[in-house]
Amino acid sequence: MLNKGFFILIILNYSLCHAQEDSITKLPTNHYNLKFSYLSSLIYPGVSAGIEFPVHLSKLQRSNEQTTGKQVIKAHFISGNVNWYHHPDFHDNVYLTAEWEIRRTNKNGIISEFSFGPGYSRTFLGGTTYRMSDSGEISIAKLAGYSYAMLTIGGGFGIDLYQKKKIPFLAIAKMNFISMFPYNSTIYFRPVLELGIRYMPWRLNKN
Repeated sequence: MLNKGFFILIILNYSLCHAQEDSITKLPTNHYNLKFSYLSSLIYPGVSAGIEFPVHLSKLQRSNEQTTGKQVIKAHFISGNVNWYHHPDFHDNVYLTAEWEIRRTNKNGIISEFSFGPGYSRTFLGGTTYRMSDSGEISIAKLAGYSYAMLTIGGGFGIDLYQKKKIPFLAIAKMNFISMFPYNSTIYFRPVLELGIRYMPWRLNKN
């Protein structure tokens, strides 16, 4: 199942990065978007919040489509995110990620997105954890858990509500895969479903 998921993400990335365009118009990048999402790691709930800054924005148009006005906006972002999910009787996982995002938006507001980047994970064990000292004394270990390095990769689709409704939000659904290591001398993979919005306050002041 994970191999199929990675294959789908690779195809999505290829389609985002290798489309052929004949006309390119640069757009300003002096703004930011706020990110809020509901997470589901398998069946375990969580939330995510972050901020993304555009590093490249362009409007693309193929020469054979100029008469119809079919255009695509391509954007590259750098984002920082704080994520959390709760796995009962196992752990709570708080992880920070820095991602490179590629997003394409067509004339109808349909979005496709691909993202990847490194991260840091800190888990907090569920239930009471005890620690034994060298002298044999037993005490309760507060905030017991583990730290891991991470990599995340994801892709999804959504809609830009500003294109039709002039509402400064994007709605998006993504499937992300996170890897945590070293995890018992191996690499631990986990799928995380994301249902979220991107709030674009700069559009409130756009003429």
